[in-house]
This record gives sequence, C-alpha cells and structure tokens, in this order.
Amino acid sequence: MKTKKNILVVDDDPNLRKTLADILRVKGYETVVAGTGAEAIAAAQREVFGLALIDLMLPDMSGLEVMAHIKTLAPLTEAIILTGHASMDSAIKATGQGAFAYLLKPYQMDELLQKIGHAVERKQAREEILRLASFPRLLPSPVIELDAAGQVTYLNPAAERLFPELSAHGQSHPLLRDLGPLLATLWQGQQPGETAREVKVGEATYELRISYVPEVDLVRIYVLDITQRKQAEEEIYLLATTDGLTGIANRRQFATIMAREVERAKRYGIPMSVVMYDIDYFKRVNDSFGHDVGDVVLQALTGLVKENIRANDVPARWGGEEFMLFMPQSNLEAARDAAEKLRLAIAAHQFHKCGQLTVSFGVATLEPQDDLNSLLKRVDDALYQAKALGRNRVEVLTGEMTSK
Repeated sequence: MKTKKNILVVDDDPNLRKTLADILRVKGYETVVAGTGAEAIAAAQREVFGLALIDLMLPDMSGLEVMAHIKTLAPLTEAIILTGHASMDSAIKATGQGAFAYLLKPYQMDELLQKIGHAVERKQAREEILRLASFPRLLPSPVIELDAAGQVTYLNPAAERLFPELSAHGQSHPLLRDLGPLLATLWQGQQPGETAREVKVGEATYELRISYVPEVDLVRIYVLDITQRKQAEEEIYLLATTDGLTGIANRRQFATIMAREVERAKRYGIPMSVVMYDIDYFKRVNDSFGHDVGDVVLQALTGLVKENIRANDVPARWGGEEFMLFMPQSNLEAARDAAEKLRLAIAAHQFHKCGQLTVSFGVATLEPQDDLNSLLKRVDDALYQAKALGRNRVEVLTGEMTSK
C-alpha cells in the first residue's frame, strides 16, 4: 500500500474520465481511472488514494456507495462527488456521508482544480493530526481525555483556553453533557473505531472525534470547530439551487419548485401562473459591449424584476438571457398585468453603457388538463409568439388557444 498525491477518477464516460485524468497528470497528480463502482473499490483495495472523484450515477452502484467502501478501506481519503443530475437531497446526503465537496456537471475546470487542491490539503492536515496524536499537547485544536470513570484527566493547552471550566464541570459541561451512553459503550468495547458527534456550545458548533485509545486505556476526544464546514455546506446548497451570476433560483431549482407547486395547485384548486421572458436582441449587447457588460445587464434586470414583484413570487434564470417567474395564487389576468408592469419598468430603465433595452414576455396559467411539461411548453410558446409579433410585448397563451 502506498500513500501519495494520487487521485482515483471514477466515471462511466470513458472520454470524460480520460480527459480529466490527463488534465490532472499535467497538474502534477498521479491518477488511476475506473469505469464502475466495482473497479473503483478494487483499485482502492490495491492502494490508498489521497482523493477520489466519483460520478454520482454509476452503472453498478451509486457514487455514494463507492465513497462509503473507499472510506471504509481508507478513512482519510477525501471524495468529491460529480453529477449532472443533482438534487438538494443528494448534495446534503453526499456531504453528510463525508464528501469533501459536490460539483454539478458541466463544472468549471478551474473550480474543480481548486476543490481538489483544498481536499488534498485537508487530507494532509488530517494526516498531520494523526501523526501528532501521541502528542496532544502540540495540537492546535482542543484535545480532551477521560478515564474509565468518565473523569476529565487531561486537557491540552488549546482545550484549556477554549473551555476553561471543563475540568471542574466534567461531563456536566455542555460539550460533554450528552456523551454518557456513548462513553459507556466505548468502555465496554462495543463501539470500535472513531465516532463523530456535533455539539453546540453557545453560538459555536463543534465536531467531536471520539475514540478509545487502548494503549493508554482512555477515551480521547478531538474537538474541531466546524463553522467553516457549515459554510461549505451552505455554499454547496447555493451552488445546487441558485444562479451564480444573478443570485436567483437556477433552472434546476425552479423546476423543482414548479413540480411541487403544480401538484399543490391541482390538489387544492389554487390558481398559479408562470411568466417567461428574455431580453430582446441581447446578442447585440454582448457583441457591442462585451460579456462583462452583458453580465451587468442581466444583474440589473434581475434587480428590476425583484423590485416590481410580490414577496412570494419566485424569479429564476432559465438559461442565457431567458428568465422565469412563478406567480402563486395568480390567475391569467393578474399575471398578464404583472408582466406588463415589468415590461414598462424595464423599457424605462437606463442600463449600464447600453442605455434602454426591451424585454418580451410570455404568460400562461395552470389549467385542469395541465402537467408541468405542458405548462412550461405553453409559456415557452407564448414567449415565442411575443418575439414573432415584434418583441417588447406581453403575449398570453391558454390551453384552448394552443389546441387550435
């Protein structure tokens, strides 16, 4: 078994895994590729990897199962989950089961390389902690030791600084208060290996890494401050649900919201409408002023829309310069009026460098025969109709009009 800066690339797309492996080799990493979960596990049995890049959907098992197998073989191996079919549940599940990060395809290579660098650094830091485990006094993070009676027998300097009352309060201290059953299990030898727990003390949240150390016959607890991990989880959530440029819902999140709301509206007979809009001749903006100005225009457009809609309306970027607006409890007339209000506000606005711009709108409302797909198709057809009739206008399309 060997440990080095090597990476296991697991993806059933041969072109993608070869391209990724080649890029990583150029960046100084050694790589091994696998096309299935079984191949990945076999590779992990042969050698220890610093990092595994794992596709969430593999032909023989899920990427999360592969990650679990690899971490059983080598707990310090970091993992980054890659997928083109993400949901918020899968992102949270991946990080909850130990993934360092979660990226959506198509990902930016610079972003992936940055995540890889951080994951490798974290593995090196964790290895250093283990190397120093016999010398807890030297560790910068708090270390606590308890004897078989549950008494605190040692605090390293970091623990003394952060928890000055811990020695006096022992297991009644908020950090240790709920650990009684776990500690008893450890002393009875029924819980081998390391156990992780999250504990909140005041405004801070800590991760406790708890294990029995037979060499010294005590329980050792490493205390890690996870404000940073929580921030990473929030970043993953934002990545999975929001558009990075405008900060509003992305296409995936909007489709998820719409699927839920269509079902709810049909069940309870609640009206709902959807508006689709895009900037007229937006290509001219990019061609004349550059994509940086185009990005500023999209951000300004998003700001105008948010200023002129209700608090419970949901704007989203559908793709490029196309946007969506979900309007709960709105019939067709209300949605059309709202779209017209937006059209006028946008047409009167002076955009950075490019002056006045116009926007075309399509409007549709949920009808009894609709499902999500038919509703989205109808609003798309309504926008196309607005474009065909001269742009800078609002067009409404009903199911009856579509059938004709």
